[in-house]
Amino acid sequence: MLKLKQIIPGKYCLSCEVCCRFIDKNAPLRPIFLTEEITPGIRPHIDKSSRVKLKPCERINACHFFNPKNNKCAIYLKRPFDCRLYPFAIMFDEKKERVVLGIDKKCPFAVDPTNHESIRNYFHYLVDLLEEKEIAYRIAENPLFISDFQDDITIFSSLDTLTKLIINNPEKNGFKRISLNDKPIFDTFFEKIEQPDSSCSFVNLYIWKDMNPVWWKQNGEALEILIETDSGYLDFNSLKKFPDYIYLTKDLAALMGNKYKHKRAGCNHFSKNYKFQHLPYSQNMKSECLKLFSKWAAERKKKFPDLYYHKLLKDSFSAHKLAIENYKTLGLIGHVIKIRGKICAYTFGFELRKDTFCILLEVCDLRFKGIAEFIFREFSKEMLRYRYVNAMDDSGLENLRIAKLSYHPIPNNLTL
Repeated sequence: MLKLKQIIPGKYCLSCEVCCRFIDKNAPLRPIFLTEEITPGIRPHIDKSSRVKLKPCERINACHFFNPKNNKCAIYLKRPFDCRLYPFAIMFDEKKERVVLGIDKKCPFAVDPTNHESIRNYFHYLVDLLEEKEIAYRIAENPLFISDFQDDITIFSSLDTLTKLIINNPEKNGFKRISLNDKPIFDTFFEKIEQPDSSCSFVNLYIWKDMNPVWWKQNGEALEILIETDSGYLDFNSLKKFPDYIYLTKDLAALMGNKYKHKRAGCNHFSKNYKFQHLPYSQNMKSECLKLFSKWAAERKKKFPDLYYHKLLKDSFSAHKLAIENYKTLGLIGHVIKIRGKICAYTFGFELRKDTFCILLEVCDLRFKGIAEFIFREFSKEMLRYRYVNAMDDSGLENLRIAKLSYHPIPNNLTL
């Protein structure tokens, strides 16, 4: 159940003659229950639209759960989010171009001047809450929750996430969300691209779908792909993309020459100082790998203060989880390193094209000196049937740029 901080003192509600009462028996603004709020005890008292049924009450109609004798609600502690929200209201603007948040001027609390500062602060809290994707998606599951424009509601702010989900939803134009079943279609489409970068792959689109949902539809032999972002839906082809780092596989596997001496030293230190196992990934390793990710991400945050990097680390957990859970269906190859029986590093990749293998994920416990260099080299040795290794882009992060440059990519990412 969605929870809200409450700011309205009980004295307003207990003396109010507005809430819970309606002139029309089928009033469109009757409280509506979200899916998770409908219990066996609630179900008999709501209609097909999930709105509460009304009962006769003093020449008008009242909510089934309202007691006119004491002005109290029989399910107050379990009342729906719609009721918890009032007198704040989510509705369409007059032109039905946006979803907005406002306050009902019929509420005595709303019109009391002494409350205006606390109302203003509460509005900011509500906007932040309602813009969270998880909350917005749960509300958007029942579009009837968004009421029509009411001129007695004072509008405070637009709700961009709900506007995107309710009004600009690409499903209305024939798009659908990406799913694992769509992989063959995307693979066939991307195979036709002469020089695909790492973003031109079903794998990358799918594992990041929790952060940036992917919508698509077929247009003849082509695919129209939309990426859902905080600022709206963007055409996949118009996205700003950072260049990939591409290497000769034989160079990564051998680490020969002076330019790789530090990488060789790392590998040698690791192999001489630790008793380890280098193993192919199996699904019973999933939980341990994700635990390692959380530990690794916490250490990365301590070392690098960049807030954008912190956000990327937070979002990356779901990407790693989706990749690891579905590695077989996604066509991924994974390796792990165990030390004293515990997974201390993992890496996953996939065939981007016939001559190129893409390194998708790599996480290491950096307390073990040289472990990152070692697993990267050993994984590259396994991929010598590919001419190139694509280590993806650096997401605009300086620490990633330095790390990827240290392996000496093909100059200027020359055409392959």
